[in-house]
Amino acid sequence: MEKKLKYFFKDLCDRELISNYANLENFYLLKKEEKKIYWGIDCNHDTLHIGHLLLIIQIIRFAKEDFKIFLMLGESTSRIGDPSDKIEERIRIKEKDISNFSKKIKEQIEKILISPKKIENYGKNPLENFYNDSILIKKIYQILKIKENWNENKKWKEYLKYIWPFWDNKIDEKFQIISNKKWLEKISYIDFIDKIGRKLTVNYILAKDWIKKRLSKGLSYLGFSYSLLQAYDFYYLYKNYDCKGQLGGSDQWGNITTGLKLIKSYYPSNNAFAFNFCLLKDKMGKKISKSGDKKGIIFLNSDEKIFCDFFQNMSDEQVLIYIKQFTFLKKKQINELIKLNNPPKLRILQRILLELIYWINYQKLYNVRINLEQ
Repeated sequence: MEKKLKYFFKDLCDRELISNYANLENFYLLKKEEKKIYWGIDCNHDTLHIGHLLLIIQIIRFAKEDFKIFLMLGESTSRIGDPSDKIEERIRIKEKDISNFSKKIKEQIEKILISPKKIENYGKNPLENFYNDSILIKKIYQILKIKENWNENKKWKEYLKYIWPFWDNKIDEKFQIISNKKWLEKISYIDFIDKIGRKLTVNYILAKDWIKKRLSKGLSYLGFSYSLLQAYDFYYLYKNYDCKGQLGGSDQWGNITTGLKLIKSYYPSNNAFAFNFCLLKDKMGKKISKSGDKKGIIFLNSDEKIFCDFFQNMSDEQVLIYIKQFTFLKKKQINELIKLNNPPKLRILQRILLELIYWINYQKLYNVRINLEQ
């Protein structure tokens, strides 16, 4: 188990995914029944965005390694709003809106991760929407280990495994959607500060980078308390769900490490761990999310053309990173595809990425002819 998990972690690093990690030895020493992790999702919008999709792909990697994943909807914490990457107080969201957002996000997650996957017959093999050159397609298939004599359905199934490596009806057993409303709204304020306030010092919280940045601008007690609530989520899941690890974007590191500290205060010999993944960034190095530039947001319910343009028009430099982070293609396969991508206008990596990501988001095969001259 230890050797296999070390190899898995190395693969995550090779794909330039890991931003921070804590208690790596605990991760390596996990027993089969201890392979449980969670990812918390804010309910402050009615849809996930492309940055969430990057995290979802990583969750699939853990599921492939036989981890059970708790997808925690932050219904209660969304009433406060995570202040860690903001320069001012978040606007309060009405409780009924949070409930509606939670329902829609749950539906999106179920569609992508839990619902049975079915390949429709589109009358074309993978990449035939992009290339008329059968020789080129054959070379790509050889790299992807797709045999020419397979039928269309088999070819698509093998092709799509590079984004969705499961084709059985038991996939839903790897994921469980829960809400922190289940426990946070049952604990009284007195019980909370008695349980948590005794374990975490003000000095520890003040040392967090995001706290330091906000103090100069003004930070309410509400914002200050958010980190305690997220820490309690991790502690509660560790105690009651036997959940050993937390995943999140790099902007969550302060909150996640607070959770690790809280767990350690109750269980000095704990085996908890945490990973942070690099945030999705554009070619200028700017974070892509709904809290950034509104014009740069790609929501998962966006018009299909907007979604497709994002991947189809990606720069050659950017796609070298995205192809590693969004797919299950191996390093050797990627290098062989790069060599085959001559001249670069063939845009092989962009088109593979587009077809694969399009399928996992829209649950159908890409069926639009692309102008090869663009």
